[in-house]
Amino acid sequence: MNFLLLPLVVALASADTCLDSGDRLVNGRCFTLVNQQLSWQDARNWCHYRNPVAPSSLATIPDTTTANFIASYARTSFNTNEGFFWIGLSRNSSTGRFQWDDGTTLGWTNFGPQNAYTYVAESITNAKFSTYTADAKFNFVCSYYPNAVPTWAPYTGSTDASSITETTSLASTEYTTPPGISVLNFN
Repeated sequence: MNFLLLPLVVALASADTCLDSGDRLVNGRCFTLVNQQLSWQDARNWCHYRNPVAPSSLATIPDTTTANFIASYARTSFNTNEGFFWIGLSRNSSTGRFQWDDGTTLGWTNFGPQNAYTYVAESITNAKFSTYTADAKFNFVCSYYPNAVPTWAPYTGSTDASSITETTSLASTEYTTPPGISVLNFN
């Protein structure tokens, strides 16, 4: 009897699936590939605030295997065999160290030869990491855990990041939000 339950337990334990059928599950994380060229900061904001599936971050790539899988998926999803896409790695301006957008510690590196800039993109060709300036624009990849529970009702409007407008002053930052999204003001 115990032998019959073991396959069922194994099947249930590995039943993690991504919240969207178009997302890719690789080594315990779901990856959303977004075919829209944005700056690193705008891509990060899209992942944090606009991903219609679940709260996410710019992609955390925990190992070489994941980097290779994501580069392969990017070739197909972005319909190109060359170029780069943003991942969630950037250099901390105060310490100079690289850190992942989701707070995960950088445990390995996959950098190519030159990396003088702040924001990191992965090569579609060879999965190597390279750094770029804030004004570079690439497609991007978000990541989240498959057991993530949305903390808000899924947004059903446009996922186009260009629909967010920003007005900045020294006292506050105001955003024009999509219809149906409430924003709390603590001023």
